[in-house]
Amino acid sequence: AWTRRWVESKHKPDYGRFILTAGKFYGDAEKDKGIQTSQDARFYALSSRFEPFSNRDKTLVVQFTVKHEQNIDCGGGYVKLFPASLSQEDMHGDSEYNIMFG
Repeated sequence: AWTRRWVESKHKPDYGRFILTAGKFYGDAEKDKGIQTSQDARFYALSSRFEPFSNRDKTLVVQFTVKHEQNIDCGGGYVKLFPASLSQEDMHGDSEYNIMFG
């Protein structure tokens, strides 16, 4: 289950909750499932750890896909790469990060 790999922050009690779904538009209802925000006009905070690595003298490629299904005027999504010291359950907008894009 995706919840074993991903940790939702509990820093603020009003963060929105994530669900696993193919969404409104998909090719295959099972194969196209992904993590989706479930409530409009909320902040979200979700993180997953990965094994330490080095990209010394190599190119680092970080990729993510966003499928906006809502008809909203503003909003967005971004990715942050945090140091290993991150407290995932206390992650918030001011948590230290190494790279951010989106």
